[in-house]
Amino acid sequence: MSHFNQAIDELTFKAACKNKTAAQKKIYELYSTSVYNLVFRITHNQADALDISQDVFVKVFTKISQNKTHDLLGFWIRKISLNTTLSYIKKNARLITNVNFKEKTIDKDINETLSSLEFSLSKLSPVSRSILWMYEVEGLTHQEIADFHGKTVSFSKTQLSRAKQIAQQYLTQKGGGYEAVK
Repeated sequence: MSHFNQAIDELTFKAACKNKTAAQKKIYELYSTSVYNLVFRITHNQADALDISQDVFVKVFTKISQNKTHDLLGFWIRKISLNTTLSYIKKNARLITNVNFKEKTIDKDINETLSSLEFSLSKLSPVSRSILWMYEVEGLTHQEIADFHGKTVSFSKTQLSRAKQIAQQYLTQKGGGYEAVK
């Protein structure tokens, strides 16, 4: 379930459109965690996630008056978050070095299971990880994902399938008792 479906009242929305700091602060406080978590899950890098999140809110507050209604503000912010993150990945594809390939031992307790899941996700490329996250967690359709990436629906389906295979292969070979859902 997406945390971007939180509601903001119309008065706060209109005040934010007029660049009122208190209203913008309220919107930031409501959505900043959701934005950061989404960006971090795609980039898997804290520094990048913080930078991108800041860029997202700069865009949100400079373009908020273009948004017609307060009802779908969270989903509009999610769209900006995804577009900003994907643009960053495309620009910096050669610079992303967030994968730690150092092997680790995995115990059979729940914390290690979650760690092994996180580690297996870190094995994915940023594009594959973003597609997996958008589809499985954010609930976007393959058409929406394809539109975000400027690719075909087939591209989205193929990348999702490959991402699941890589994650499952790692989890079944190394994973602490967890098997990914097909």
